[in-house]
Amino acid sequence: MLLSKLLRRLSHMKPGTEDGNSRGWRFVLHRTGFAKFSAAVILILGGVWLFLGILEDVLSGDPLVTVDRMLYSGLQGLRAPFFNHVMVAISELGDSEVTVPVALAMIAAHLFRREWRSAGYWVVAVAAAEASVKLLKVAVQRSRPVSIYKGIEGFSFPSSHATLSLVVYGFLTYLVCRGHRREVQFRIAVISGSVIALISFSRLYLRVHWFSDILAGLSLGTARIAFLSIVHYLRDHDRQGSSVLWMTALITFLTAAVIHIFLHHGVDFERYAI
Repeated sequence: MLLSKLLRRLSHMKPGTEDGNSRGWRFVLHRTGFAKFSAAVILILGGVWLFLGILEDVLSGDPLVTVDRMLYSGLQGLRAPFFNHVMVAISELGDSEVTVPVALAMIAAHLFRREWRSAGYWVVAVAAAEASVKLLKVAVQRSRPVSIYKGIEGFSFPSSHATLSLVVYGFLTYLVCRGHRREVQFRIAVISGSVIALISFSRLYLRVHWFSDILAGLSLGTARIAFLSIVHYLRDHDRQGSSVLWMTALITFLTAAVIHIFLHHGVDFERYAI
């Protein structure tokens, strides 16, 4: 409520009553629109608030940890041979062997179009997400439900698959959707959201993450993408998505996914001890 009142007050402020900060806010609202800016702020604040709440529960052993164990036990009864292979393959879509090539391809596409800042945003988005996840893993040092990794990756909080898949596929969705009709934007968002959700669920199914790990990764990724998108929109409002971007992303994603699954599915299946 306070945020809504503040934004409405800024959007209706008279020119004669503006100071430097007010003019800055009016510029932001003019460039993004009240609804878009409000949604971005809510996602940023909500994502950070949710992440901090989850972190507090994990460190103090609050009821969320009990929910983790209940969901872990409940998912064990859903296992079936066919779905085991499917979940391993879906999880592989969130591996760095797939997400990194997609990010690199998008950087190359932006450089080809001379969109230097957009390429820089990709570098910052992926590098910052990867670094923050590793730092948090070392700081929290939470054990996985089943220990199958070594070193930093032996810690589970937060989920790097959930965080990185949301950052890569989420930012890709934002960039590709620009300039399209609402119906097209909705379809792209549904497809991207489904991929992210399936990757996240697969990590629970494969017993390598607790539910709170996944939720923390998604909340962290959501806040990061909302902030990055609003900054990108302010600086590159006139840049629209193009067929070059989505074709590059789709071809790279499918190629990297097929190659990765073909080469590593057997090894990954054994690693998850299904």
